[in-house]
Amino acid sequence: MFSAAIFLIACAATAAIDPKTVNTPLFNKEVLQKLSPILNSNRTLNERELALLNRTVQNLGVDYDLVARLTGLVRNNSADGTVQRDPKAVVETKSSSYDAYGDEIGNRDGSVRHVEESPDYASSVVLASDLLSLTSAVASVKETTCREHGYKFLDGLIMNKRWALKMFDASAKSPQGLLFGSSYHLGNFDECVAIEDPGYNGVTIEGQYCLATIKWRQKHETKKIRTGRGETLRWAVCVPSACHAKSVANFVSSVLAHTVSNTTSVEVSETDCYTRRPLAITSLDVAYLSLILLFVTILFFSTLYEIYTIYYGNKKESLISTLIISFSMINNMKKIISTKQHNTLGLECVSGIKALAMIFIIAGHACMFIASGPVMDADAWDRLVRQPANAFMLNNTLLVDTFLMLSAFLFSRLLLVELDKRRGKLNVIPILIFRYIRVTPAYVVVILFYMTWLPKMGEGPLWQDRLLLEQERCMASWWTNILYINNYVNTDKMCMFQSWYLSVDTQLFFIAPIFIYSLWRWRKFGPILTSIALVISLIVPAVITYRDNLDPTLLFYAKEFTDIISNFYFNEAYIKTHMKTIIYFIGILTGYILHRIQTENYQFTFMMKTFGWMTGLILGVVSTFTVTIFYQEWYQYNALEAAAYISLHKLAWGISNGWLIIACATGNGGFLGKLLTWKFLAPFSRLTFCAYLVNGIVELYYVGELRHPLHITFFTVMANAISHIVLTFFLALFLCLTFESPLHGIEKILLRMFARPVLSDNARKEVSSVESSRNTSQSKLDS
Repeated sequence: MFSAAIFLIACAATAAIDPKTVNTPLFNKEVLQKLSPILNSNRTLNERELALLNRTVQNLGVDYDLVARLTGLVRNNSADGTVQRDPKAVVETKSSSYDAYGDEIGNRDGSVRHVEESPDYASSVVLASDLLSLTSAVASVKETTCREHGYKFLDGLIMNKRWALKMFDASAKSPQGLLFGSSYHLGNFDECVAIEDPGYNGVTIEGQYCLATIKWRQKHETKKIRTGRGETLRWAVCVPSACHAKSVANFVSSVLAHTVSNTTSVEVSETDCYTRRPLAITSLDVAYLSLILLFVTILFFSTLYEIYTIYYGNKKESLISTLIISFSMINNMKKIISTKQHNTLGLECVSGIKALAMIFIIAGHACMFIASGPVMDADAWDRLVRQPANAFMLNNTLLVDTFLMLSAFLFSRLLLVELDKRRGKLNVIPILIFRYIRVTPAYVVVILFYMTWLPKMGEGPLWQDRLLLEQERCMASWWTNILYINNYVNTDKMCMFQSWYLSVDTQLFFIAPIFIYSLWRWRKFGPILTSIALVISLIVPAVITYRDNLDPTLLFYAKEFTDIISNFYFNEAYIKTHMKTIIYFIGILTGYILHRIQTENYQFTFMMKTFGWMTGLILGVVSTFTVTIFYQEWYQYNALEAAAYISLHKLAWGISNGWLIIACATGNGGFLGKLLTWKFLAPFSRLTFCAYLVNGIVELYYVGELRHPLHITFFTVMANAISHIVLTFFLALFLCLTFESPLHGIEKILLRMFARPVLSDNARKEVSSVESSRNTSQSKLDS
């Protein structure tokens, strides 16, 4: 009985004598019947067979076209007349600079040298069909260096070299669960990048991990399918580091050409390939690290100074001493973890709303990144989003709107108090300037971290694809962030996906004083002007949605959020200020209404409270849970319906939140009022700004470092979301201690010097000798 190598050699030799004989009866049915099962065999050939096979084929100089014709002929002339699996071709190209197999695996007399470097079972990972397919693919690579390193890789496989076996083992094999929705086949990242072999002639071969994108060609369909993961497959391949992205794409294409013909296209970019290299440090990296070390040094000595003052009882209230202690970690930690809320306006519930809203916002971001990242079952997310019970997480956008409303409400309520105190004579310019100064430093620190050290702090299959892309965007658009215009300028290169909110809030913050002053100055005209602005803010999103056939809200389909910045709705509608003004004007009106209620000592009747709670609860539940309608398979898009929903569900949510704030602030909050004024939530509310800034780091790090696809269930999603919440608040605490809280302390000192009394301190400093109830007139604030 002949070996597999002898059969292939005989056929290749015959074909090499006269290529025209491929189409002649010389290749009779009997020979083809013997050859076809061997070429399709999944058994492992021994070392001698592999050595003779490759040496003989190389020496014969069998070209690519001939082998393709031969294997095609074998496939089409099977014994039973059926079409067989396309045989894996053996193709070798002679290289003047490297003899692929002649001197390495055999002696001049043709005997094969026995090599034992790996355990006996190691060679079993390489099947004969795999080796033949890889040989053909390597020969098709046009880049000389990459092709020669590929030959060395094949040589290493034949000789059972551990590094070569690892390179093969680290690559993804035949897909599992492809029809189940598994579109990420990540191989073994760490095994691949750890490969390093001196190789031949002093040329070191290093492992390079590449994640190719394979696109299946589909027939044009009129109906757009938004569920699932689309027609793409991410396929990991471990190759020598000498190969560039284009060569890797050609290699993968060649392998696929023997299995799925020409129905696929392969894309591999430079960011899809990763090789371990020494850390490259730029001048910007050094400058940023120096800045961090400077702040850490200041914090250290400021903390020592406060310890000294506490130990020796030296508490002089001088300006210099106050400035130094504002940087002390002890002082800032006490402020952050304090459960006391010195607020005489009855706004303690705002802290609870902020804390809970931020917790659920982070959970929503975690769900979005988990669902759009590597998962085993893409359809599992589609099943989850159709369940009404999960609507609260799907309507995460409403929780962001809640923050926008709280910003407007607090500004309105506190500015009205100041206008009462100063009888309308208030310069808001310092307030706007110091607001910019308070928000921007910590924001800039995070942006610089994205631009410098974040991409250098990890590695993984998707690390470069996600983290380097984020770095490139920040390098290109950082200036739009600090000018707070990144939701209109360079939106396709937005740095920090969540940063749009800060731009929207800042832009509206700068125009809010116009409406707040009109509410204070003119009791009739002011509410009418603000109400007209609210009506316009309802009409604008509805008209745009109807005109452009947009979604009724941001819908979290997994395949549309692989890169949220490139999502059409997010980029063109969701982040725009003119699409967010509804909730902001409701916040301004809520602050005005509460101001009037507390100023005039208005008491709610039982019927009024009952009506308010029923209306608030109904509107809140309806606006939250109706979003699941748009995820159902039976739903048919209607532009008019979408236009009505985008405005009305925000209006309903704003009214619901407005009543909740007013009820809690006036002592009518009931159980919810007790929950929202729970002291345990106060420290978390102080970290919400920093948590919003650093949450993107946690989400990007999670996706970039993920080694294996996640099986999506409600439990796994929630478990990961909870871990993301904990990590986000931990990082937020660090950022707050080092930057946000010290600079906030300096801002308060400067505001007391140049703009007394301070908005943020007004409710705290006044009425020191007079007990104020939640329904008491705030005219007591006059000094």
